[in-house]
Amino acid sequence: MSAHLQPFQYRLPRPVVGVFPGAHPGQMVGNGQLFKRYDTLIARPDPRRIDLRASLLDPFGNYQVRVKQQHSAVDVFVLADLSASMGFVGNHDKRRVLADMLLSIAASALEYGDSFGFIACNEGALTDCYLPAGKHMGRIQALAERLQKLVLRPGSAGLLQAQRYLPNHRALVFLVSDFHFPLAQLKAVLQRLNRHDVIPLVLWDQAEYSRLPDWGLFQVQDMETGKRRTLWLRPGLKRKMEQAFALRRSQLQHHFRAFGCEPLFIENGYRAAQLTQYFLRRAG
Repeated sequence: MSAHLQPFQYRLPRPVVGVFPGAHPGQMVGNGQLFKRYDTLIARPDPRRIDLRASLLDPFGNYQVRVKQQHSAVDVFVLADLSASMGFVGNHDKRRVLADMLLSIAASALEYGDSFGFIACNEGALTDCYLPAGKHMGRIQALAERLQKLVLRPGSAGLLQAQRYLPNHRALVFLVSDFHFPLAQLKAVLQRLNRHDVIPLVLWDQAEYSRLPDWGLFQVQDMETGKRRTLWLRPGLKRKMEQAFALRRSQLQHHFRAFGCEPLFIENGYRAAQLTQYFLRRAG
């Protein structure tokens, strides 16, 4: 299996509200292994699950049935910002990294028996890139190939419309962006996604802000507008640029944590082990 198709392990912080059987602890009762409670035989007419000891101890003389917690499936979505800044190519091509993440998350979801969907936005929702929750790896691979060739447009306001394409029940949503848009917009996006379990994946590239030369001419480009500027780089300016990214990191962490989610910064390409470690820390 290629590196970008390597699955990772993930766990959800609370029981899943799902009808279909799956791999995650759920709120439904049914054919599971974990004992949940006792109920009467009249309420749960399954004589195979009668507990004789509990029935003898029942003061009303009712037969008591062991009720098990059903493991359920969850819908997994990647919600991706495809604004122009996501076309940055430094040490890594952000579109390629996004495609690798898409394939890895999809492979992980299908391995767990979960459904996978994809939503992309720039100034609006990109309906031609929308993939409803399903289990068709061929369609997912075709989408990943297409994303690497897609012409990206400015704007990310479409993220505010993304909840329309998500299910009404709680889903696991990987929010992928470089988050180079106003913090007020980020807050509004998170408010609209508050019913879901959101995993923010901050896609940066170290070439954007680190290992810059101390002196010399340096050309920068605003990926959203296409405008270029030539700067005379010197130690003081270099330090300000590094401090600006450090401040931005702190601001993003603060905003995400206010909504109960911890961001994962991906700055040196994608590896499935990063998400496995993320979910292990989250469970601990």
